[in-house]
Amino acid sequence: MSKSESASPALTQSVTRALGILSCFTDERPELRAGDVAKIMNLTPSNVSRLLTTMVTLGYVEKDELSGLYRLGDQIITLGGIALNNSEIRKLALPELYDLEGRLGLGANLAVRKGSSMFYLAHVDSRHAPRMYTLLGRTNPLYCTGIGKVLLAHAKEPESDMKQIELIGYTEHTLTDRAALLEELAAVRRRGYAVEVEELARGRACIAAPIRGRSGKIVAGLSLSGPLSDIRLPEREGELAGVVIEVADRISVKLGFLSAQA
Repeated sequence: MSKSESASPALTQSVTRALGILSCFTDERPELRAGDVAKIMNLTPSNVSRLLTTMVTLGYVEKDELSGLYRLGDQIITLGGIALNNSEIRKLALPELYDLEGRLGLGANLAVRKGSSMFYLAHVDSRHAPRMYTLLGRTNPLYCTGIGKVLLAHAKEPESDMKQIELIGYTEHTLTDRAALLEELAAVRRRGYAVEVEELARGRACIAAPIRGRSGKIVAGLSLSGPLSDIRLPEREGELAGVVIEVADRISVKLGFLSAQA
């Protein structure tokens, strides 16, 4: 066995551990001590300290020398920006999202599926209810979000997918009955769009439509969202559904789905 081959497992382990350390930082715990990371990762403090020192040197992690706390570094933002700037669907959809917000004053969102969650690729906040944080890179459950329902409804085997997803009740309006949810997904397929009213968060609602790729497969979802007082779904559902379907179809055409023009 060559020297490089014998070193390979150790190098792979170090990479795995370093990436695991990055995943320790979340919205709920944006700053951590080395000891906290060691407990989360179930590693020795000395191993974690060595890795953190290397990651600080490379810019992936920063350390506050006064408090001893670590946080994600600027290099993470740089890499995230590169990934976003090279996402074809995001580049094609973003002008449409800005146009939607400008016309309707509602938040406009683009997301794809990642396992049992939806993953935000783009978000344009409503000027009427701006957030103090970004949705980019965040995930939400499929079954209680507008985009999530669209993606789940058009999965190859929705019923099989549903068996793998734990249905947690986020509010009293969240559908946690599998039979009722399957009926809702069938309705999404029939009408071509999904709605969600206070299923994930109280006081908010959204309406979403699917985006298709060149082959016709659904690759993402587009939604309009906002406070109940702004989106007013009971009176505007038909209007907003028409808009979101039209724009989702337009993005599909940009991606090469020619059937949307028929």
